Amino acid sequence: MEGYRKIERTSVPDQIFEELKKSIIAGKWEPGESLPSEIQLASEFGVSRMSVRAAIKKLETFGLVEVRMGEGTYVIEFNPAVFIKGLSSIFSKPKSALEILEFRKALEIECLKLGIKRADDHDIEILESIFSEYWKALFSEDYKKTVNYDYKFHHQVFLMSNNSLFKEIYESMSELFFIHLGDNEQHYRDAYGSSNQRAEEDHHGRILKAFKNRDQQAAVNAFTKMIDELVEVYEKKSGDDQGSK
Repeated sequence: MEGYRKIERTSVPDQIFEELKKSIIAGKWEPGESLPSEIQLASEFGVSRMSVRAAIKKLETFGLVEVRMGEGTYVIEFNPAVFIKGLSSIFSKPKSALEILEFRKALEIECLKLGIKRADDHDIEILESIFSEYWKALFSEDYKKTVNYDYKFHHQVFLMSNNSLFKEIYESMSELFFIHLGDNEQHYRDAYGSSNQRAEEDHHGRILKAFKNRDQQAAVNAFTKMIDELVEVYEKKSGDDQGSK
């Protein structure tokens, strides 16, 4: 190994992590190639093996390397899903509901715009089929099926963007989004009872209609109204909870 500076004795694992990350990004080691051993890295950096091990653990968390017991540490093809999935549980707490809505709004609006332009007729037929099942589940008061088809509806929107990164983000955060959509449905039912059925049809149905008409603005307007309504529901619930204390 050449070109590394000796590590200062401050946040040593983080400094090692940054140095190794830069090297990996620069292509010093290609996917499938192994990093030098912990002993070699410790000697090169002038640090303990424990510090190197902590840095490698961080690289593994970020989805940059894979540690194989008894074999060594290997560079892998970076997949954003690995990193995002590791973070998704952090945001699944109820206090983060509004942040999730804001995050979804930023992502899904762009997916809607792309999907309107890129989706073919078959894609839209799939969305329509999912909506049909969603609508039946909603009217039959089948909570589990409603949430399941709600998830599939929005998943299909992400797929229709024909952007692999949007697809990876949605699928890597599937557990978070599924829990989130379940919470949304429960909050709707608590706030509006059965009257939320017509409001829900208006939102999802209008998005579907916008795809059929290839109308970007109508799709964005329908989705924005959906999110804004959910924000109001959560804020009202938060206010009610505070008032009851």
